[in-house]
Amino acid sequence: MQEEARLINQFLLNVETMSKQNGIRNSYLSDFGLVAIGDGFTKLESLSLYWCLNVTYVELIYIVEKCKFFKCLDLEGCCIGDEGVAAIGKYYTRLEDLNLLQCTSLTDSGLVQLALGRGRTLKSLCLADCRSPTGISLEAVGLYCISLDALSIESEFINNEGLLSIAKGCSLLKSLKLNCINITDEALQAVGKFCLLLEFLALSQCEKLTDK
Repeated sequence: MQEEARLINQFLLNVETMSKQNGIRNSYLSDFGLVAIGDGFTKLESLSLYWCLNVTYVELIYIVEKCKFFKCLDLEGCCIGDEGVAAIGKYYTRLEDLNLLQCTSLTDSGLVQLALGRGRTLKSLCLADCRSPTGISLEAVGLYCISLDALSIESEFINNEGLLSIAKGCSLLKSLKLNCINITDEALQAVGKFCLLLEFLALSQCEKLTDK
């Protein structure tokens, strides 16, 4: 068990190191490599694919079919679209932590499907620098992702209605990071009223908030 864990950690370190070298130009890992991961590490619980641009959701599904204990997936900078996120929501039945930072091709369609599929298990969700999501996505998250304790959102299309849904539906939130230019005092007051367990709050470029 210890040797397998050591090999898994070393493999993930190597993947992350290769993908970070020289920015996004070194994207070595592809679907062929993911097949090898799924076949070789059946007890894998966490996988980081930082800027692995050649990876597709087809093999992400293959991995979770092989790795039944999978809980954490980091897809920062990956070319994962609505179809891929919807598939994650459908097949990753134990998923607790999902990082979609800089997955700029996502829209409300995929994120709503994600919330419908994985709302009961997700505890941490990062939608920072995704740009496209609107209040429709947040309404779905607020309605279905009631176990969330960490949420990061960045979108110029998010307004009060979306954040109100989050505040009312995700009462277990401990960490909330917002970069939403269009939210106002009303939304933040709702966070204060309903998210009583909140420990960390970040407000970046929330230009319409006042001292109120």
